[in-house]
Amino acid sequence: MMHYLLIAKDGKVQFSHYFTHVTPSARPALEARVVGKCQSADKEGCHFLEDGEHTLVFRWFGPCIFLVGADHQENELMVYEFLGLYVGALQRYFGKFSERHLLLSTDHLHMVLEEMVVDGELVESSIKNVLAPIQMLDAASSR
Repeated sequence: MMHYLLIAKDGKVQFSHYFTHVTPSARPALEARVVGKCQSADKEGCHFLEDGEHTLVFRWFGPCIFLVGADHQENELMVYEFLGLYVGALQRYFGKFSERHLLLSTDHLHMVLEEMVVDGELVESSIKNVLAPIQMLDAASSR
């Protein structure tokens, strides 16, 4: 089970989505700890780190680091590939996904993620199926 997804740049979290409850007061400390841990890891080394009761799975896309905190029994390679799939879905939706979308389109980032993951479990891996309801919503709202 995935517990959270964070996107950070320069050590600062730009986007966060929690699949399980973490109190708002505990989030900044958690985010700072896990982002710092992943950023200090060798970029060419393993992208799986132990962090207490979670395994951190992270992947660099340009200057941004995408990271997931998952249970120890979760398949790390599946989570690693999920990060690539999520970025691929964002690329297809936005045309060219950039850091600007992290600041200006967080609602769309959440919508794409919520179409893919429910209660911390990957439920949809087809980018076409993920984007179809969001594109229908966009079409209806532009009328």
